[in-house]
This record gives sequence, C-alpha cells and structure tokens, in this order.
Amino acid sequence: MGNYRFLLVAFAVFDLFYSTNEFLTPLAVTGNSHGFVVFLTEGPFFDHPEIGAHAISNRCGFISLSYGLLIIHFVYRYIALFHPVLHNKFFHPLGVLIYALFLFVHGASWSIICQQCLSGNDEIRELIRDEFMEEYHADSRNVPMLAALYWNAPEYIQFRSWLGIGLLTVISFYAMTVYFVLGYKIMIKIRAMQASATLSKNSIRLQKKLFLTLIIQTCIPIFASFLPTVLSWYAPIFGIDLSWWNTNVATVALSAFPFIDPLAVIYLVPSYRNAVLRKRNATVASGSATTKQVSKIDSGTSVQ
Repeated sequence: MGNYRFLLVAFAVFDLFYSTNEFLTPLAVTGNSHGFVVFLTEGPFFDHPEIGAHAISNRCGFISLSYGLLIIHFVYRYIALFHPVLHNKFFHPLGVLIYALFLFVHGASWSIICQQCLSGNDEIRELIRDEFMEEYHADSRNVPMLAALYWNAPEYIQFRSWLGIGLLTVISFYAMTVYFVLGYKIMIKIRAMQASATLSKNSIRLQKKLFLTLIIQTCIPIFASFLPTVLSWYAPIFGIDLSWWNTNVATVALSAFPFIDPLAVIYLVPSYRNAVLRKRNATVASGSATTKQVSKIDSGTSVQ
C-alpha cells in the first residue's frame, strides 16, 4: 500500500468524526414547493436555537470536507503517476500543512455559507410556523434550523436563499469536475502503462485496484451527499414538492455515508479484505509479490 495507506487512514478518521457529528446533531429535512428546511430533531443543541443553527452549519460542512478529502485522494494518485518527483514531498510537513489548510477552507466555506445565508431567523421561523406546527406539532421558533425560501417570502430572504444555494452549488460542481477530469487522466495513464509494459502485472493490478477503490469512494458521496442535496435544493425552485424524498431518502443517505464508505475500501483493497477475513497466508503472499513494485511506485522511480 505504501504511503497511500495514510490517506486511507485519514479517510477512516474522517468517517469517525462524521459519525460522531451525526450523533450529536441528528438532522431532518422537510420542504414544499416554496423551499426547504433543515432542522435538529434532538441532541445536546436542540434546546438552544442559535447554538443549534451553528451546529447544523458545522454538520453540513462535513459534506464539503468529504468532497475536499476525495480531491486530495485524486491529486495524490495523479501526482504518483504523472509527477513522481513531487510524489515524495506529498507527506512532508509542508505538504501535510497545505492539504490540512485546504480541507479547513473547504469545510469552513460551506459552514459559513450555511450560517450567513441559510440560518433561520425570526422572520423565517414565523413564515413556516403554521406548516411546521401542523406537520411536526412543534413551534418553529424554538427549533434550531437552516432554511432556504425561494418564493412567497420577503425579497431579502429570497435573495440570500438563492445566493447561499448558488454558492453551495458552485462548490459541489467544482468538486465533481475535479473528480471526473483527474479520474479520466489517471485512467488513460494506467492504460498507457499497461500497453507499454512500464510496470509489472502485479503493479498494474494494484494501481487498478486503488483506482477502482477511489472511483467507488467517489460514487458514494455522489449518491449519498451530492444528489440528495441537489434534489432537495432545486426541486422547490421548479415548484416540486419532495417532502417524502427529503424525509425518507435525503436524511437517510446523508447519515449512511460514513458507514458505507469504509466497506468499499475493505472489500476492494486486498490487504484489508484479507485481514478482515483472516486470510493471513493470502495477505503475506500478496504483499511479498508486490512489495518491491509498490515501493517503486511510491518513490516514483519506475513511473515516467
């Protein structure tokens, strides 16, 4: 696995924090043809609307953190294949600091947008009070929430809703663009190495496994985070009421992400799969057959 294991460990740690945050700030999503509302259902922040709104914003920031962490994964594989000289510097202190700052900015920008553009102020709470009381038998004035109202609301509320969702959409689509562009380049490079016999069959097989793992790890947030949020954001703009979707699909999908993600890694990466299944001999054999080639890939000496 070489140094790539450090990125997989980073993703595992992120999943643990994601799950912990999900436990502390359990969310529900509701909406109609005018907009949508994200609110807390329980937890330590439930009785504090203002603090709870910040907690929701931070919770939503984990969506952007998952996007940023995947970008780092793609950059790592791209550098390993196209710029092996720079590959050795990836885990140097300066490199780690740069990627840590990148993740912080990625997550913080999403949280700040949510807090500044979508926080539920007194006027929003009053606008949705009757519908919220009818559906949930709770006073919206006492519930921590974020909301985007596109129609039938004061102009400044509509403006900030459109602005907030527009900015979040830009972040989402820029991340997806990076995935597809770098993923396509990596795939072409692996095919070229296979055709020219630049690496051994074992090394090519390992590269394909790691790339497939990365693709699966990318598909998980696309289906568990990107699509559910985009549908919840934009359905009200076209007058579509997705109350059932928001309640039964979007919320569950967002919560399932940190559980599904490590399953893909465990299943697809032979070293982890064999360890879980206690196939010690298979792990040792696989490792001894590819150790030299993996070390060359990580050092960048054999990839030109």
